[in-house]
Amino acid sequence: MLWSGCSDDSVPLYGTPQVACELDHMWSDECGTTSNIVCTDTYYCKDKVVCFKQYEGKNATFDCRDELGNKTTYTEDEFNSLYYVESERIH
Repeated sequence: MLWSGCSDDSVPLYGTPQVACELDHMWSDECGTTSNIVCTDTYYCKDKVVCFKQYEGKNATFDCRDELGNKTTYTEDEFNSLYYVESERIH
């Protein structure tokens, strides 16, 4: 019999477990409501990747860098399939 226990890591149906991140939230009431306001959230992830979620109007992209400075850009859906915020996680 196969046993599946509880853990802090989320495992998508296919692929690898999501990585936990801590969020440094830089937000104002104007973020996401007007196209000329740019806001940024910073995610410090346990795989030593730092991501900056940038809002331009209602669109968001994730500019991520690993510890060697390699850059990857994700859409919001791509980021959410790889990472989660520990404080926002529903257990």
